Order: sequence, then structure tokens, then C-alpha cells
Amino acid sequence: MISKQELADGIRFAGRRAAAAAERTKDWDYQLGHQWTSGDAFRHIAAVAGGAAGLYPLLDAGVLSGIGAERIAQNNAAAIAGLKDKSREEIIQAILDGHEASAKFVETLDEADLAKVVKLGGYEMEKAELVAQIWIHHTIAHAYEASARWPIT
Repeated sequence: MISKQELADGIRFAGRRAAAAAERTKDWDYQLGHQWTSGDAFRHIAAVAGGAAGLYPLLDAGVLSGIGAERIAQNNAAAIAGLKDKSREEIIQAILDGHEASAKFVETLDEADLAKVVKLGGYEMEKAELVAQIWIHHTIAHAYEASARWPIT
């Protein structure tokens, strides 16, 4: 299992890498292979970046397993729309600030609680690993998708 400090460090790292990708992405209006643009993907990262403190307590409650993909998509769309008027610099700062807030929250958690196995959708794993999925893997995946343009044509 990932340790509390590794988790916090990874969250900070993911935020910094997403911010760097956002800075270097030339076309924020580039249409991705689904409904989002590159800018939308970075807005999504910014919208969830600081959410660890709010989501973590729900992992035990079983509340999240009842939320379907359609509702998640609606929530994501609303969050992205709420950030449409923010500048690139504001989105980048929100990514950095949010990941720092989530990392600081993780540093307050009990290692034994982080090791507790919970179910979330198709996942059944330690809370620490679920947090890593959301604030490290998820962040990196969206940042890569939003910024990756194979340079060879």
C-alpha cells in the first residue's frame, strides 16, 4: 500500500505536472475524442483538485457507489461550465492550490484508516489507493489527454 507521505507527495507531483501540461498546451480549444476540449479537461482537473477532504469521508458511507455515470457526467459538466470564465492562469493556479490542499488533508489522515479496504464502483481497495486513483492517476490521465499532441505528422 502507498504510505501517507507517498500519497501526499504524489498528489503534489500530479498537480505540478498537470499545471505544467496546462501551461504548455497551445490550443485549449482542441476537441478531444469526446465532448471536452483541452481547456475543459484542465478545468475538470481544477474543479476536483481540492476535493479530497470532501470526498474522503464518503468512502466509508457507501454514498458514492450509488452515483451513476450519468450523474457524474452532469456534475463534471456543471463544474467545467462554472470555470469557463476563468483565465488559463487562474485554472493553473486552481490546479496547484487544490492539489496542495488535498495533499495537506491527506497528511492529517490516520495510516490505519488509509489502509481500510472499501468498495467504490468496480474498485475494492484500500482508501489510500482510491485517493491515489483520483488525485494522482486521474489527474495525470486527463492532463496527458488534454496536452498530448504527437509532434510527428
